[in-house]
Amino acid sequence: MLIYSGIKINVRKDEIILDNGRKAVREVIEHPGSSAIIPFISEDEIILIQQYRHAVKETIYEIPAGTLDKGETFAACAARELEEETGYRAGKLVPLTIIYPSPGILSETMHLFKATYLTKTKTNHQDDESIKGIVQIKLRDAFEMVKNGAIKDAKTVCCILICINKSPCQ
Repeated sequence: MLIYSGIKINVRKDEIILDNGRKAVREVIEHPGSSAIIPFISEDEIILIQQYRHAVKETIYEIPAGTLDKGETFAACAARELEEETGYRAGKLVPLTIIYPSPGILSETMHLFKATYLTKTKTNHQDDESIKGIVQIKLRDAFEMVKNGAIKDAKTVCCILICINKSPCQ
């Protein structure tokens, strides 16, 4: 049953039957999907953005990301979001993996990419974004920030962990 229909998401309430035969209720947020990008400004230096996130009431470090526009591919979304949020265009965009950010409540599929051979353009922040800054940081320093809890955003943690182990970020 549809509970809410929004601009980018819908919320529904599903009655399901579990494997053991018991009935349960699940509230599901329907999401069109998204892309996130770990941009490499050099072989060992990445770009992070600092963005205020109302849901957690914090300005956090994260990689650029965004929701698919209607009819858009995940790669096109990644390229668009990278330029909008950082002011860089990728010369090369490589798929890393696909993740489910919160599969207990959210249908979103997020495609993660690595961007290299960056060319400076200009940012085009959306009116509903609150990007406070752009930070260039060594990948190993970002990894230390993950370990000490300074980076908490799941998509960012995932990309840093993939790339600190090199493959497929070579």
